[in-house]
Amino acid sequence: MRHYRGGPGEHVVWLNFKDAAHPLAGGAEEYLHQVTARMASRGQRVTIITSRPRRAARTEQVKGVTVRRMGNAYTVYLLALLWLFRHRREIDAIVDTCNGIPFFSPLAVGKRVPVVVLIHHVHQVMFAQHFGFPMAQIGRWVERAGNRLVYGDRTIAVVSPSSRTEVRRVLGLIGPVHVAANGQEPLHVPRAERAAVPRIVCVGRLAPHKRWDLVLRALSRVAELVPDVELHLVGDGPCRAELTALVHELDLADRVTLHGRLGNGPRNRLLASGWLTVCASEVEGWGLAVTEAMSLGVPAVVLASPGLRDSVRNRQTGWVVSRPQHLAGQLTSALIELEDRDTAALWARRCRAWAGRFTWDATADRMMGLLAAEDARRVSADNRVTCDLSTVVDLPVRLATRIDYTRLRDVDQVDWDQPDPQDPGAMRVRVLLSGYDEGDATALLNRLGVATDPAVTWVWVARPADLLGWKRAAGSRAGDLRPYFAECAAVGSSRP
Repeated sequence: MRHYRGGPGEHVVWLNFKDAAHPLAGGAEEYLHQVTARMASRGQRVTIITSRPRRAARTEQVKGVTVRRMGNAYTVYLLALLWLFRHRREIDAIVDTCNGIPFFSPLAVGKRVPVVVLIHHVHQVMFAQHFGFPMAQIGRWVERAGNRLVYGDRTIAVVSPSSRTEVRRVLGLIGPVHVAANGQEPLHVPRAERAAVPRIVCVGRLAPHKRWDLVLRALSRVAELVPDVELHLVGDGPCRAELTALVHELDLADRVTLHGRLGNGPRNRLLASGWLTVCASEVEGWGLAVTEAMSLGVPAVVLASPGLRDSVRNRQTGWVVSRPQHLAGQLTSALIELEDRDTAALWARRCRAWAGRFTWDATADRMMGLLAAEDARRVSADNRVTCDLSTVVDLPVRLATRIDYTRLRDVDQVDWDQPDPQDPGAMRVRVLLSGYDEGDATALLNRLGVATDPAVTWVWVARPADLLGWKRAAGSRAGDLRPYFAECAAVGSSRP
């Protein structure tokens, strides 16, 4: 039996339908490459198994990761299973990405290898958009019943709290579900200035489920009250011709620009000039394009779809709209509010602070923690793992030094304030205890000798928003946290 601890030399296989070389690559592929590159940088041997688009190399090294491409959109699943079976004795852990259709890796490796299922979002609605009868019905059955039959109670990673809800309510999966949110690369545009006129900038694939037609129809109504509004849409896809025709049908050609794909530099400069970004997708695992815009200080208006409603903090970093028919009204009121530069600057500061909480380092740390936790579950039973409840413990740094974070589980997480140079001792530390209620958390603190006075230590059951933006996983790789907190507490206590 193989074991995974997240250490150097261990072999992780990541299964994903596409990689960055695929012409339809998107957010899931960004997640794939960002996390695997960080695993490789820590000395792990990482192999990506994916489909092979035309003219792509069969084998390639990408940032220290071996990418093996095989088969097309349909045959890759069988070929991947055969490859896994041949190499099953050389694999320490598997991340099995379910993009509607999972790879069913346990059929090839059995219980000898820890498997974490990664689900960006549920595809039940999208099968009907892309397939007819009976393929849509078969796809829905495979995603729902097939997942339950093959993966059983294996650990599931999702990228947002609403995806977790969908996995439970729609798919009915029974394994422990943990949030491993998207990170993002910090975006910076030197000397960026917002446009002189109200400008909406959107980035995304021109695909049916993105529903850009809703944005265009809303824009024609926004223009009645904001006559100089303009929309810039960056991206390409199968709906481009249809959207171009709709622009002319709605007489919006003088205020809408379809840029197609842009390089990172031009895209980021255009995005930084926006007053707003908008996303009307029917379903998303996470609004990566939205948080990227926020990192440049641009707030967002989004529909309350799974994933999107998590990436925006309503009325703090943007606006969450409950129904498509309210989109035009919210866009209008947001643009009018942002006309005031001081107000816009306040929104920008909140957006940058929120987006700055999501890093790929934290995502990679989280995924390695989930793999290690899944490995540990095979060895020793844990009666908390099937409970979706989590509890947050918020305590001053002087008390945080009493906790040995390596003795917490790999699924638990830690976050902390940036030390204030003027008062480091005022720093607070937060711990997310997965599978605990308030009573369990208080009992744990008592065993650790941590004061549970509610005036000092705050304990509450985690809300969906509390599951996002954590810096580190606890457990075996968290040995540096206690010394760091002790140093911060010592500096604070030495101040006069």
